[in-house]
Amino acid sequence: MLAPVKDPFQQLPSISNDISAKQFEPLGQAVKALMVWPRFPPSFWGFEGVLEMVPEKSVMPPLGLITVAALCPSSWSIRLLDLSFEELREEDLLWADLVMVSSMQAQRTDTLDVLSRARDLGRRTFIGGPWASSEPEFLKTRADHVFVGEAEEVFAEIAYQLELGTAQSIYRVKDKPDMSVSPVPRFDLLHMNKYTSMSVQFSRGCPFQCEFCDIITIYGRRPRAKPPEKLIAELDALHALGWRNEVFIVDDNFIGNHKLALQLTHSLAAWQERTKRVISFYTEASIDLADKPELLASMVEANFMYVFLGIETPSAEALKGSSKFQNLRGDLVTQVSKIRESGLWVLAGFIVGFDSDDETIFERQLQFIDKTAITWAMAGVLQAPPTTALFDRMKREGRLIEDSTATTNFSPPNFKTVLPLPVLLRGLNTLLTGLYTPENYFGRAMRSLESWQPRPAQKPPELPLLYNLRVFVQSMWQQGVCSNYRLAYWRFLVTAIRKWAMQPAKMWLAFMVLLSANHFLKYARSVAEDLEEQCQMLEDAEPYPQGLVVAVESPS
Repeated sequence: MLAPVKDPFQQLPSISNDISAKQFEPLGQAVKALMVWPRFPPSFWGFEGVLEMVPEKSVMPPLGLITVAALCPSSWSIRLLDLSFEELREEDLLWADLVMVSSMQAQRTDTLDVLSRARDLGRRTFIGGPWASSEPEFLKTRADHVFVGEAEEVFAEIAYQLELGTAQSIYRVKDKPDMSVSPVPRFDLLHMNKYTSMSVQFSRGCPFQCEFCDIITIYGRRPRAKPPEKLIAELDALHALGWRNEVFIVDDNFIGNHKLALQLTHSLAAWQERTKRVISFYTEASIDLADKPELLASMVEANFMYVFLGIETPSAEALKGSSKFQNLRGDLVTQVSKIRESGLWVLAGFIVGFDSDDETIFERQLQFIDKTAITWAMAGVLQAPPTTALFDRMKREGRLIEDSTATTNFSPPNFKTVLPLPVLLRGLNTLLTGLYTPENYFGRAMRSLESWQPRPAQKPPELPLLYNLRVFVQSMWQQGVCSNYRLAYWRFLVTAIRKWAMQPAKMWLAFMVLLSANHFLKYARSVAEDLEEQCQMLEDAEPYPQGLVVAVESPS
């Protein structure tokens, strides 16, 4: 008697039955998969100015791709190309049966080029990642297979379908996987000496409801986390491969479930004792971390050195209008100080262009950032990413710019703003210029370091002496001799040595701040020049409207 035919979708949780009419050739069991991480354009967090002075070529690796690589059948041959420092050659594409790409929207240009080149050579293409989850219908025209959602519980079956030639053109996985099934990423595929940091993920999702955030629409509002022992296994793998530097825990809100985060930090503290604290951590969190002293203390004990906060704006009206209520529960200045004095140095993101913003917002942002002494402060314009509540509202109000090519928070918004666009862009220009003069940058840095109170448990990475000497010589030449801010550079360096030469944590961070000036000062100036050019183009064109008259919706 014949066994029943296996339903190829039986094991896929809540996956759409969107089967393409196109028939694909079977790939066979021994698939040769080329995984490609496209280039990012220069960006605020790209640290291109730092990479000019260090041996590494990129800030961090493609965690999503090496996680999917760990989900692939053992019979597959996998190669990984990171285009931030490698070239995609025709022979690489011809080697592959399947070209797999993960991408964020900021990588849009290079992603489309990779897909086009692969298809021109007759290679099968597969794309996943945040951009695919946001705009699958667009990418369906550029790739053979598009994956929407999270892959852990379904990719084994998808790989089987790829081998048989029965794979769909779009996979839409609606269910959120149990993070305990996520495998140890294939760190062995990386050129680890090319990265300044490694990355791991503990949790996905965030409990808040910020109108402009696509994290909650892509990953959900119920944070899901790995058991601590799973993350420890990933760190053990990195340690075994010889990693001895920083690790970024990439969670969009590490404390989304603060009880689980506390459990993890206790385990991390024990792991640090076992491994002699040769690795330090940094992550992202919501500002209510300031109200969780036990978690703060445990993060410090686990050797977290700094944290990124989504502060966005000092405007209560804008926070209410965007449903970022968690930032209204305390005094923002006090909360930043509390976190820093508890042992975590603070960097943050800021946004202008909310409906309630007027022309005073730029000076108010500048004053707030100066008062809190946040050295690495990313300020950009509001965007409405697909899938977000803001995107839906802009579309409902007829304000969405459907053909917008915005990919960063320095691009003109993808919706019609209340503030006239030239006012918004020129105001951002003024804000960035004010933040990143040498005097203001180094002044904030010095004050932030003076108020930062590291604890004995916090130990910076101990890099080889020759490495440190090489970077220091490069810094002295490029910044201390060739730059236009060399006097500010030497003042800061001499003061830092005088104050903190016997405090390794402070001296390490002071030197990171010093190196980063070569990025932030140059990048902010470049963005400001681009913004001014855009304003000139707008003003030279037909008269631009003075701005929309919009009734700002009260949050429900």
